[in-house]
Amino acid sequence: MAYETKFANFIRHGRSGSFDLRLADLGVLQRKFDLQPRNLAGSIADNALADGLADLNQYLPKELSVNIKGVDFSDIKAELDAAITTRITEIGLPVDQNDPILKAAIQRAATQVSARLQQAGMGLTEFIWRSQDDGKVRPEHQAHDDQTFSWSAPPEDGTPGQAYGCRCSAEPVFVLEDLPDGATCEKLTAEKMRTVFPKATDEKLLAFAQELDAVIDVGKLDSPERLAHFLGQASVEMGARARAREDFSYSVEALLGLPYYQEHPDEAEADGYIKDENGNTIQQPNEEAIANNKYPDANGNNAPGDGWRFAGRGLFHTTGRYNYDRAARLHQKIFGEFVDFVAHPELLEKPKYAVRSAIIYWLDKDFPTIADQGTTSDIADQITKVINKYTDTYEKRAAGVDALASSGVFDNVCRFSTTQPSFDKK
Repeated sequence: MAYETKFANFIRHGRSGSFDLRLADLGVLQRKFDLQPRNLAGSIADNALADGLADLNQYLPKELSVNIKGVDFSDIKAELDAAITTRITEIGLPVDQNDPILKAAIQRAATQVSARLQQAGMGLTEFIWRSQDDGKVRPEHQAHDDQTFSWSAPPEDGTPGQAYGCRCSAEPVFVLEDLPDGATCEKLTAEKMRTVFPKATDEKLLAFAQELDAVIDVGKLDSPERLAHFLGQASVEMGARARAREDFSYSVEALLGLPYYQEHPDEAEADGYIKDENGNTIQQPNEEAIANNKYPDANGNNAPGDGWRFAGRGLFHTTGRYNYDRAARLHQKIFGEFVDFVAHPELLEKPKYAVRSAIIYWLDKDFPTIADQGTTSDIADQITKVINKYTDTYEKRAAGVDALASSGVFDNVCRFSTTQPSFDKK
């Protein structure tokens, strides 16, 4: 044996005692055995779809995306799946993402997806042949470069991507106004999110828009009614500035309306903020104390400081130790990743997990089914009753849902994730 690991040598010579294996090594093994060919094939195939979609999206205005609904890619996916599975079987696992055969198969499928969308999805009749400007392009393809062809009468050697290893693509020839209805759809943008959170910063709006776009499918936000309910509730939970953490800035008078401070008015005087006759704050609120007194044992809180530690965070203001723990477990189930929100509750303030925590609650309570019944106030109230039964904001939330539904801002948002499209998501 030319090379022998320390562990093999340990076993071969019959050593007694213990031998330490580094956890990093176990992690590599775990990742290796988690990569089943059928799952990996689906993941790689989705990359080809994303590449094909991105190829077309670059020619559209930044707020639009190609609509893939109704376009059948099953034959392209089947062919790609077969090529991927065959290659994985040949080389084994783990798979090198830069494997030339896999890269060629993905590129070919992406080009086919683009061609299918141009014809079946957008009704285009012509394309411009574009080749990569390097010495690897075939002479016959170099001859087609920058020429316009008809999809119904392509060159004799086929359309871009049809030949194996073709380093070429089909640039669409279209006039936006001539596209048929439904050929394009709108991306979830920061501008659209401003209708929900009018006082939020551009940076925050963009971050939330991107995160929502990435989970619009898995989160079952794939209709204007669902988006109106989801964002209408979030607008009240977070406020106009889109605060991903609950605000405990209470005045003395407001604190006296809370059960704990009704029994301890002296503490209300100490914890609440006070302003003088000119509106200047002369006493700052003790937000940590207020949180601990407001949520001493709510939603599974069972340790000193839990009220502040597990204060409301995220788009729906997830609150309490129990809900943080449940969010962690459901996050693994829905998104395939365990994140310990109990140990790191501050993560729910980050855009990614702020959005996902709300998605988790939205799905856990089956709100999409309720939202599908319409956007009237009685339907909105059903959702509000679950989120915050004793709130005094029922009318405000219902009005927010109605305003978003009536605005039409989200009517043509893509019914799939433009960030992470999948062949299997229809």
